[in-house]
Amino acid sequence: MHQLHLELLLMHKSPKSQVLEKGLWGMSAPMFFDQAVTYTIPLVDMYFLSRVSDSAAAAVGAVTPLVFVANAFLQVSAFAGASIAGQRIGANDYQRGNATIGAYSFFVICLSIIAILAVNYGGCVVARAMNLSDAVETYAVEYLSIIGWMVGFWGCRLIYQTILNIYGAPKWNTYSNVIFFSVNVIGNLVAVYGFKSIPPSGVTGVALASIFAAFSSLLFVMAAVHFRLRIHIPFKSSFAQFGVLMTPILLIAAPAILEPMSFQGYMIVLNWIAAGVSDLALKVKIYTYNTFLFCLMISIALSMATEAIIAQRVGRKEFDLAHLQLRQSLKASLIGTSILAALWLVFNQPILKMFTNDPEIISIGFWVFLLGFLAEPMRTTNIIIGGALRCTGDATFTSVSSIAVIWLFSVPLAYVLAVPLHLGIFGLLIAAVLDEGVRALIKYFRWKARKWQGYGVVVRESPVS
Repeated sequence: MHQLHLELLLMHKSPKSQVLEKGLWGMSAPMFFDQAVTYTIPLVDMYFLSRVSDSAAAAVGAVTPLVFVANAFLQVSAFAGASIAGQRIGANDYQRGNATIGAYSFFVICLSIIAILAVNYGGCVVARAMNLSDAVETYAVEYLSIIGWMVGFWGCRLIYQTILNIYGAPKWNTYSNVIFFSVNVIGNLVAVYGFKSIPPSGVTGVALASIFAAFSSLLFVMAAVHFRLRIHIPFKSSFAQFGVLMTPILLIAAPAILEPMSFQGYMIVLNWIAAGVSDLALKVKIYTYNTFLFCLMISIALSMATEAIIAQRVGRKEFDLAHLQLRQSLKASLIGTSILAALWLVFNQPILKMFTNDPEIISIGFWVFLLGFLAEPMRTTNIIIGGALRCTGDATFTSVSSIAVIWLFSVPLAYVLAVPLHLGIFGLLIAAVLDEGVRALIKYFRWKARKWQGYGVVVRESPVS
């Protein structure tokens, strides 16, 4: 009883969420910079690895999808918990909202430990099975045997990232990413060039730089939550009610985890088809896809802000306002990503020349970038509406429908267009445009049907009158 009274007292002293007061632009502004830094980090690592050797850069590039899958696994789990916590806080139930944060914190920490073991040990097994050259395989195994610790620390950082988003303080996440970036660059410099009595340490040093950068970033967000903002998380209550609190989270996380894994598998199959067509097709596909990834900075930043706002609106049963928020966010994201994609299309020649001097690739640059440009509005729609559906609790339909479209429609279509119909890289990109378009339409009509109004945790836990 005394423990409960103490936790209630601390809860009253904790800050209140500022998400709805800040709105879309107040929440998303720091997230834009946050995502810009996030998407710059892999490029920086690749640059420094290329200073070690081409084999080192190729090795890490080949196994990076394994790290991305592990990160996606942890991110989906953390954001599923955050959506439930956000709904409860939106209903002004800070006691259960903060207890939910504690519950998914335990869950993500356990998953982070599993991710460390999976990447450090399982990743090496996968690398040895990838038919890499001896030199590349050696570097890949060296990197994967260490980098799992970075994934684990990043998973723990995601817990605090979601807490700061729930409470409307995303600027602290931006500061932590700046710390990550700075520490990573300094560590890479030391790893590649050495410093005074410290000799160069190559791939191992680059991996250790990422680990230390992730740990430094984690310490910063922990300090921001516990000492600067003084947000109280009742971990004892969370542990005692763990099963009850985790049930609605798992209803979102379990199906939602499958979608990014399915998409990564889809990307691997497209690369396999492209490689079967020609080396040119594979190179063009990778250059186009990687270039247009930068458009994700806008759509993901707006999606994260939108999820935080809609979760609280649903918690308050303000469904019309949640719908209006989705429309505002989608319109803003479509405008922003379309402008950026149009710039890539206009400057396709100089962009491709940054990667290659191959005249065959450069000669078809406009047409492949045009198809990338056409796919971007649909991809943006998928990200914004898909995130909104998941944060309301309507995750199963979103994931199952996307997986079905990818494997029953998109993959067969890509193969038929590229191989039997001899369209090559153009067939793959046309299939990608249609894939994004079909999935976007399904999500749009699902949101418009408003079935998501009945999936919120507050609605489901309300007594039936």
